[in-house]
Amino acid sequence: MSGIRIRFLGELEGSLRAHAIAAALDAHPVEGAEHADLVVTTPAELEELLEDAAATAAFHSTRNQESVPAEMVDRLIAGENPVKVWREHRGLSQRALAARAGLNFTYLSQIETGTRKGSIKTMQQLAEALGLGLDDLT
Repeated sequence: MSGIRIRFLGELEGSLRAHAIAAALDAHPVEGAEHADLVVTTPAELEELLEDAAATAAFHSTRNQESVPAEMVDRLIAGENPVKVWREHRGLSQRALAARAGLNFTYLSQIETGTRKGSIKTMQQLAEALGLGLDDLT
């Protein structure tokens, strides 16, 4: 025997095709993939494994992100001012948010109504006060 250890996954495991492959490679099957030099599966099962891995990676990369209600998303998509939408979502009054951000209440009100644009520094202060990234407000 060549000493090649082979592991078959899925429908190949224990099949005649697996025995033929092992014989052609002069390999012997092993139970755990961690003990194998070579792992063999079908293209369909490989595709499924890759999809599962991608879904798992997506879950882990987003699981610490904040979830928001659909109503809030709808408001943002409709073009409502994001500072106002997030402020209300956080349950803050304009005065409370202005105080947290170190801003004048009147200035915040003007930003929310669109009569004034906040500077990058101001928007960063608001984002931090709301527990957001700047991109959430722009």
